[in-house]
Amino acid sequence: MAEAIAFYKTKLGFTLDWKYEDRLAGVSRDQTVLFLDLVTEGPLHPVRVWLNLYSIAEVVGLHDDWQRAGVLIIASPEQKPWGLFEFIAEDCAGNTFRVYYDTESPPVDGLGEAPPNRR
Repeated sequence: MAEAIAFYKTKLGFTLDWKYEDRLAGVSRDQTVLFLDLVTEGPLHPVRVWLNLYSIAEVVGLHDDWQRAGVLIIASPEQKPWGLFEFIAEDCAGNTFRVYYDTESPPVDGLGEAPPNRR
């Protein structure tokens, strides 16, 4: 857990919000909150985390931040034929992040309108 927390803080730019023993922790970056859960048994390791950002510029910016920090980038940012602009990165435990912006589906809130930050 200590290695994961250090990686998320120093490489991915997250802040440690809380920790419970050496099994569970909460980290955040801007409005993104993640829980780190130490899994020692079962089929949950490694996993892929999908991060849906609000623009292509945010995807590129996060890619650039993580690349400068030395995070392993598996796939560079690019527009995919399935309608996502995305890149893929890997953390210190082999878990991967698909960081994307949906370029084809109109963003909606519960009322069928684009949220203010996506208009």
